[in-house]
Amino acid sequence: MYVASKLRSDPVFRTAFDLLRETAEPLLDIGCGVGLLPFYLRERGFVPPITGFDLDARKVATATKVAAQHDRGLTFSVRDLAESQLQFRGSIAMLDVLHYLTVPRQATLLQELAASIAPGGMLLLRDSPREQSLRYWSTYAGEIFAQAVSWNLGLPLNFPEREAITAVFSPHEFTHEEIPTWGGTPFNNRLFVFRRRAAGADAN
Repeated sequence: MYVASKLRSDPVFRTAFDLLRETAEPLLDIGCGVGLLPFYLRERGFVPPITGFDLDARKVATATKVAAQHDRGLTFSVRDLAESQLQFRGSIAMLDVLHYLTVPRQATLLQELAASIAPGGMLLLRDSPREQSLRYWSTYAGEIFAQAVSWNLGLPLNFPEREAITAVFSPHEFTHEEIPTWGGTPFNNRLFVFRRRAAGADAN
């Protein structure tokens, strides 16, 4: 029921596939949850290696069990992003995760993300920028509800400002676009897409 509902209501999966099929880089899914994005990409024919990690051991256990049953060549692990540095090179997806980190950790992580994207690879970062809008407050309320029913871990919420997300990604190194991905929901889900320019590409 959860998978069917997410695929019907959330366009980020289709959008992610349309973007990621441009590259053959391996993919890291940060905050993978039950592995819905990696499984979806495999079903659509995305073949590069995919690894994912999440702080919630319950969800990782589910993803690992399903991966073992269907032999999709996917790897999942439990990891606390707040206490570890990235050691990866390729493309990265991080959907609805950044606001669970402290503001200082957000700043250092964004720098780590920028350094981890391979030439020709991309970062798909979705979050709800902090702003005075109905969609933003609907997103905030939805997160509080998800924590109250124990679907999400009870962590403090620190929604970032848009400028804090984009400032790290120099236009000389990355192209940038922002795609609304709220679908039919009242939420403020925005997908920030950063593509690292290939060596020698003209920033103009």
